[in-house]
Amino acid sequence: MKAQFLKGILEMNWRIGKASLAMATAAVLVLSAGWSAAAPSQGEHAIVGTWVVTVQLNNCSGTAIGGPFQSLLTFNNGGTMIEDTVNPSFAVGQRGTGHGIWEYEGGHKFAVKSVAFINFTTTPPPPPGFAAGTQTITQTVEFPNGPDQWTADAQVQFADAAGAVYRSGCATASAVRFE
Repeated sequence: MKAQFLKGILEMNWRIGKASLAMATAAVLVLSAGWSAAAPSQGEHAIVGTWVVTVQLNNCSGTAIGGPFQSLLTFNNGGTMIEDTVNPSFAVGQRGTGHGIWEYEGGHKFAVKSVAFINFTTTPPPPPGFAAGTQTITQTVEFPNGPDQWTADAQVQFADAAGAVYRSGCATASAVRFE
């Protein structure tokens, strides 16, 4: 009787073990299939990294406004980004660091949107003066000449602390990978 009882327990443990192994194998297959289907392509990773960007503001008709200035943009895996600029239009400490998101649009194209706080109001000088609130930059980034440089067209909006847009403009940019 004791031998039969032990045999029954061993058979039950064997069946449970086989079932557990089958479920674990199925789970691994399902998860790995999901991960590989969701894995970003090489094109999606092209933007990841830190970039030295030269920005030229314009009046949205192509006429340059002021001289070019530099910014640093860092794009992270997962679609987030951070940026900083030395745009001389802002008073020292007036503009905070920009935070944003990016999305791969296929081919060599990315949609990028960031926002930075304008910490206090200035009136000219320095021209043109800004109200405390936010600066939002929406841009299309393209890689026309390989993975280590890109160009962008951007729309820029300034909103006051209440969220009312009081100024908008455009910019073009070119960037090289920081190495």
